[in-house]
Amino acid sequence: MMEVPAVKTPDVNEMTRRRIAMRENLRGWGIIGPIILYLIIFTFIPLIILFRYSFTQDDLFKGTFFVGLANYVTIFTNPDYYMLFLTTILIAIFTIGLSLVLGMLIALGVTGPIRGKGFYRTVYYIPVVVSMAVVAQIANVWLSYNDGTFNNILVSLGLEKVAWYKSTFWMYFWIIVICVWKGLGATVILFIAGLNAIPVEVYEAAELDGADGWTRFFKITLPQLRPMLVFVMITSIIGAFNIFEPVQLISEGGPDGTTKVILYQIYNEAFQNGNYGMGSAISVVVLLILMALTMLNMKFGEEKD
Repeated sequence: MMEVPAVKTPDVNEMTRRRIAMRENLRGWGIIGPIILYLIIFTFIPLIILFRYSFTQDDLFKGTFFVGLANYVTIFTNPDYYMLFLTTILIAIFTIGLSLVLGMLIALGVTGPIRGKGFYRTVYYIPVVVSMAVVAQIANVWLSYNDGTFNNILVSLGLEKVAWYKSTFWMYFWIIVICVWKGLGATVILFIAGLNAIPVEVYEAAELDGADGWTRFFKITLPQLRPMLVFVMITSIIGAFNIFEPVQLISEGGPDGTTKVILYQIYNEAFQNGNYGMGSAISVVVLLILMALTMLNMKFGEEKD
């Protein structure tokens, strides 16, 4: 009698596992797919277009034409662009430095044993949501030469009026003050979140060991806040290189172009002069600088860890 070979039936458990795995994969792609599509449409494609435009120039009669590296050569050889980057870096250094120091001091203050913590946190965050157009109008009321608040105070004290808008020093000063004031609330909130994540037991143990306030700050608070510090530094650097509204609305790059920053020049080249190629080339240089600074900052944070 011939033996009939047994027919192998699929393992029900294996088929079930495959169906579940396929369903999970589809669900995962359903979640991540729109994100990838968004990045492709609104990040990668615009970047490719930006790079392409950076090798072109625009002419009223010739239209857009290829010029190779001419735009980049102009950026790295023209002294005006050196001053442009120097101005941006100078404003960035003071803005970031003051924001970090003041943000840390305020965060330490409002996380301490004081009443009305929620009120103070709200007050410090209000500038973040205030429109820069409103800030510019307030600044104009304060700084106007003829009837500005500050000049009226100076006259009442027997002092001479100050031409705020014609002074390079004072324009630097007020741009930095406004940038710090506008972004300080976000820095404070981030530092508060970092401070609240530090276990209280660590401070209690250090206090029992006889550590004073400065020792606890430098040995416990700062090391524990390092990841948040790195994050705040990265976002602050990016924000500082994207300063535009205070310059456009308050100083307009003056006096005599001394307060022009990178983003303001990009705006002028692309939308005022119609030279999209040069505006794109400056944008590419800024992008590369920010990427390099971000990687250095992250590497520094990893080495410290």
